[in-house]
Amino acid sequence: MRQSLALLVVLLLAACANGAATVTPTPGLPPDEAATALAPDTETAATATNPAPSPTPDVAALSATSTPEPVAQGLSVPADYTISPAIKGLQGPTQMLTAPDGRLWVVHLNGEESAGTGQLLALSLTDGSREVLLDGLLKPTGIAVLGDALWIASGRDLLRAPLNESGLPAAPEVVLDELPFNGRSNGTLTATPNGTLLFETSGTRDGNRAAEGSATLWELDPADPTNPRPLATGLKGAYAHTVDFAGNLWTTEIGDDPVNSGPPPDELNLVVEGANFGWPQCFGAQQPAENYGGTAEACAATRAPVLLFGPQTTPTSIVPSAWEADTLYVALWGPTDPMVARVRFTMDGDNATGSVEPFITGLQNPQSLLLANDGSLLVSDFTTGTIYRVDRARGP
Repeated sequence: MRQSLALLVVLLLAACANGAATVTPTPGLPPDEAATALAPDTETAATATNPAPSPTPDVAALSATSTPEPVAQGLSVPADYTISPAIKGLQGPTQMLTAPDGRLWVVHLNGEESAGTGQLLALSLTDGSREVLLDGLLKPTGIAVLGDALWIASGRDLLRAPLNESGLPAAPEVVLDELPFNGRSNGTLTATPNGTLLFETSGTRDGNRAAEGSATLWELDPADPTNPRPLATGLKGAYAHTVDFAGNLWTTEIGDDPVNSGPPPDELNLVVEGANFGWPQCFGAQQPAENYGGTAEACAATRAPVLLFGPQTTPTSIVPSAWEADTLYVALWGPTDPMVARVRFTMDGDNATGSVEPFITGLQNPQSLLLANDGSLLVSDFTTGTIYRVDRARGP
């Protein structure tokens, strides 16, 4: 790292020791290399043997759709919702946000995973116009605006791009480099209501323990950016995080190391500062990973998840619902059962219990979720390069 980091990140912590609900996966569409580019790790054989990628549309084909159908072909949403394509023609979109000028900012790979051809695009949801704001980014997986700067998760680096008087980013500078990671990426970025930045350092093992600084969710103060503080540890892949309207901090966990001869489930966690979620010795509902030296006694002392998703569902984004209280939406990238899931939760002390159900099905690899200023939910599909708009139908 450019500055020494004593400890290191994705999202975090909270859950109850009892009643973790589980999604039972059904076979999904077979993944391809382009799709698995953003699945945070490939240490399991399942992610290492994917067929060649199918072609993706050229970014020049980027367009906004007009007169959309209430439900896009091949997709399914509950009866009181509509979903339609808003933008097409992206190449591997990863994270999006509403920019200071009101446009949609999206980072996409714009080529092969590690080609260094990533871009930051400014898109109009009204007419589909686009502007390339930054080019030549290496594997951009996360963006967030804090005050007068855009922050970018780029490979193993955390970048800062000052915003000019027009609110557009200048050339980015490296703030933290050579961050610990799992060999693929360090996930998304989250700007908190109190003006700090959340990021992760995905997990890599040193024997039966997490390597120093890895498997951690971090909070960064822009006034002291080279000294982030750890919020939670024991997270193999805290890829996505969010703060809900009540101020609760949530993180997903992608736990793809094989445990006890099988793939582990993925997780939803409610974060409390200082929590240890147990990776690599513990997984799922505080279960010991015997192949990494885990014990029942040690795992009982870890933070329990709120609920479990199926193995290899790969939760890459999470947002609170603007339509329902105590509800979250989670993008499950796949390859197992790709969907946007709806999670209903109940607080239980400093943790929560929850249940999960399909909300949007038929997407190939849902990647990023965003609550738009107009009250809609935006959903990006990594493989098709499409951003969809979801609205709740209004009554008479």
